[in-house]
Amino acid sequence: MRPAHDINRSPLVSDMAFERTGAFPAFNQRIEFDRLAEIAAQLANSGAALLVDAARKPAEVLGASGMAPDAVAATLAACADLLDQPAFEDWLLAPAGKGRAPRLAWRCAHWLPLTAAATSSAQAGLLLLDAETGRQNQPAAPALRLLASHAADVLALSRRYDQIEQYNANVLRESESRLNLTEHTAGAGSWSLQLSTRKVVHSDEFATILGLSDHEQVKDLEAMVQRYTPEWRSGIRQRLERCAQNGESFDEEIQVLVEGGSPKWVRTVGTAVRRADGEIARIQGAIQDISAQKQAQQDTLRLAMRLTTTLASITEAFVTLDRQCCFTYLNQESERLLQKTTADLLGMEVWQDFSPGLAQRLKDQLTKSLHTNRRVELEDFFPTLGKWLEVRAYPFAEGLAVYFRDVTERRRSQEQLMLLETSVSRLNDIVAIAETGAGSDQEPRIVFVNDAFEQHTGYSRAEVLGQTPRMLLELDPAITKLRELAKGLQQTQQARTELMVRRKNGAMFWVELEVVSVQATAEDITHWVAVGRDITQRKTAEDMIRHLAFYDALTDLPNRQLLLDRLQQALAASARSGQHGALMFIDLDNFKILNDTLGHHMGDQLLQKVAQRLTKSVRKTDMVARLGGDEFVVMVDDLSTDAEAAAFKARALAEKVLNTLREPFQLTGHQHFATPSIGVTSFTGQQSDVGELLKQADLAMYQAKSLGRNTLCFFDPGMQATVSANATVGSDLRVALNEQQFVVYYQPQVDRVGVITGVEALVRWQHPQRGLMRPADFIPVAEDTGLILPLGQWVLETACEQLAAWADRAQTANLSIAVNVSVRQFRHPDFVDMVMAAIKRTGIRPHRLKLELTESLLADRMEITIDKMGMLKALGVTLSLDDFGVGYSSLSVLKRLPLDQLKIDKGFVADVLTDPNDAAISRAIIALAQSLSLQVVAEGVETQEQRDFLAYQGCDQFQGHLFAKPLPIEALDALLQNPTAGMLVLS
Repeated sequence: MRPAHDINRSPLVSDMAFERTGAFPAFNQRIEFDRLAEIAAQLANSGAALLVDAARKPAEVLGASGMAPDAVAATLAACADLLDQPAFEDWLLAPAGKGRAPRLAWRCAHWLPLTAAATSSAQAGLLLLDAETGRQNQPAAPALRLLASHAADVLALSRRYDQIEQYNANVLRESESRLNLTEHTAGAGSWSLQLSTRKVVHSDEFATILGLSDHEQVKDLEAMVQRYTPEWRSGIRQRLERCAQNGESFDEEIQVLVEGGSPKWVRTVGTAVRRADGEIARIQGAIQDISAQKQAQQDTLRLAMRLTTTLASITEAFVTLDRQCCFTYLNQESERLLQKTTADLLGMEVWQDFSPGLAQRLKDQLTKSLHTNRRVELEDFFPTLGKWLEVRAYPFAEGLAVYFRDVTERRRSQEQLMLLETSVSRLNDIVAIAETGAGSDQEPRIVFVNDAFEQHTGYSRAEVLGQTPRMLLELDPAITKLRELAKGLQQTQQARTELMVRRKNGAMFWVELEVVSVQATAEDITHWVAVGRDITQRKTAEDMIRHLAFYDALTDLPNRQLLLDRLQQALAASARSGQHGALMFIDLDNFKILNDTLGHHMGDQLLQKVAQRLTKSVRKTDMVARLGGDEFVVMVDDLSTDAEAAAFKARALAEKVLNTLREPFQLTGHQHFATPSIGVTSFTGQQSDVGELLKQADLAMYQAKSLGRNTLCFFDPGMQATVSANATVGSDLRVALNEQQFVVYYQPQVDRVGVITGVEALVRWQHPQRGLMRPADFIPVAEDTGLILPLGQWVLETACEQLAAWADRAQTANLSIAVNVSVRQFRHPDFVDMVMAAIKRTGIRPHRLKLELTESLLADRMEITIDKMGMLKALGVTLSLDDFGVGYSSLSVLKRLPLDQLKIDKGFVADVLTDPNDAAISRAIIALAQSLSLQVVAEGVETQEQRDFLAYQGCDQFQGHLFAKPLPIEALDALLQNPTAGMLVLS
């Protein structure tokens, strides 16, 4: 029989063997032998016949006829002795029922051996059986013999077929074993795709490469395609289809999925196998594991990239030469330095483009390096490049590795250093040159000083040469500045600082020091050149200016600016440490009375003595500042991490200050008793707004004054009631704007002869519950909330509409209306456009609209303010500076402003007859306005005497209750119809 063979394990072996031997399906031997036995029984006219192979022990029945299958074995056993007999011609009595054999139905037997020429074996034959016991006639000898001969040929053919099958099986097994070994060694697995069935068979190594478990197979085309990674599946499916349709072979490197592992790179090969008629029957191919090769390629690529990157990143010019000194590689820096590209230089001799003398020197040195296998160095001038280059050559197996370094700057530095020694020795500025240390831990040493150095420091050259510059410096803070200077030199090669230098006699003086590094190469610093200038006088002046900027000129205490800065620092420190602090706001009670009665010089003397007492009564770490006038602030920090303990200490300190200031002050010729009102607020690092802290302390101080003065009061959240009330006002303001609860009152302005020239528009709030509210009750809140913008715009448009209405009446056509403009309103980017729109909409004459600006506009952003005022002036609008004298104006600023008018603040007018200072200020304002050709308006004129005084000084216009209170438009129209005594209407 054909041996079993696992074709799924060696598809190429089995398929190739089929093609090579021309094997065909085996005939069914049992059927053939049964037919021979049947013919033999018919020719012998016997009841049954068996075709027996007696050579096997026990004998094997090859074919049978006329006998039940279960009786064949028993019959053969009963006749076993006959089969050992020589051949016989007659029927013999079968030994049925004898011995151990079972009882059989056959009584006679005839043994006919197969002796055909095709086989020499006589151990096979036909066993004829019959139930008749007395049968003596012989079988049909010629026919039976012919049949036996035919049976012998068939048996010989069967045995030959079995031998061929066994041989083929052995060959296939051997081939399969060799192929498996070859595949395993090569890391390749074979596969075959039968196109008719779309089935796939593959080798063991194919399964190993894919990581398949035992007995797991890829059985069809789709399963095979799915074994590739998703991005490759479409491509491999197309290649298989083209191979199946057109016979197009393929050889691809793609990735496959591996059970329990990462994707693997394989080489996939496929080719078509055709039948004899040329039709493609199947595709056979192989996959080879190339992961190691791929990894090696990637490693090689990465190594090459790293090498390329490394060579390219070399900051020096680097090239390689072959043994004929021709370029084989140049990095980017070498292209820049040699001023040619790699394409221009590859294969060229390194000295080709240089002058003959330089070329010969370079050739001699490089050739020497190749012959001696030692590195060489030379430094020469390259005329074609215009540079000094240092050349270092290092031999290796293939040639030379050569570094080029531009040393032009170093050579120039060396030359300049020599020139420096002769050219700077007599400069007025201090010059010193120090040589850097050989190691990072070595300090520089002085190698040169000029005459000015000796004059300023008192040291001779002999005393300082070879010494470290440290000898001229104090340990701290000059050393710290010197370290910072050294860091700056490393980054920028030039640094500047100011530090104190010690003379030989021990005295110190300030020096503005500029240090420049001298570099031999791009990285090596050889010397430091220091140039110093004595700036002691300038530093003294700067300290004085700084002191004036941050300290009060009268008391020498820190001013507001320094206080705010220190308070911010204290809050930051408190946030880190958790310590509580306190702020005391101190105001002297009735200080104005002292100034008014004894004069300002006494007031100044009192303020100085108060400052001295405050400084002595607090800790040295506490800060005492003067905000201005008679207002002082004490800041104390690091009281305690416990809030209650900190509050207790703050109160104790405040009471100490209070008692200290209650003691009488000895002024020049007078003993003065001053009492303070003190407001105290605590702070921690959780607070960040220093302005809010000052407000809290200020609020507590005013609370102390309201309690009768001469006391102290801690800030209480209950004091925020005013703030809450302001919040309520702010909320009501929004409603008032929507419901138009505001009205405009007008206060007349008259000239020196009593003629009404115009009015000032003053807004009032007709509150539903609180009645008519004055601007002071809601304008600050409107400023804080930003509602001043829509409110101010409404007042502006209302005034323009009133001017338009007056323009139709001859009596009022020449009147002007002054409108107050807040700082926030003026700062709005669209303010000029809004004014222009209001003028255009109402059609008024622009110069009849007067905008009153406050001096606080001049505190900052001066150029923007001037530009915007210029645009308003270009529209024709009249500009007035309100409350002049209490803000930020100066003559230099004032002369730049395109103003038409100044308004004297009512604070000066109120005391102009009793306070010489106010009188002097009023006179000065009027004189200043006249010198600048500006009109002057005095507001707050209450008495005829005030009016006469101001008129005598040259004041142009007046405004106040002496003439009229602010009036609603109806009352104003009535006044304009019938002016009071001494007043006229401009017409």
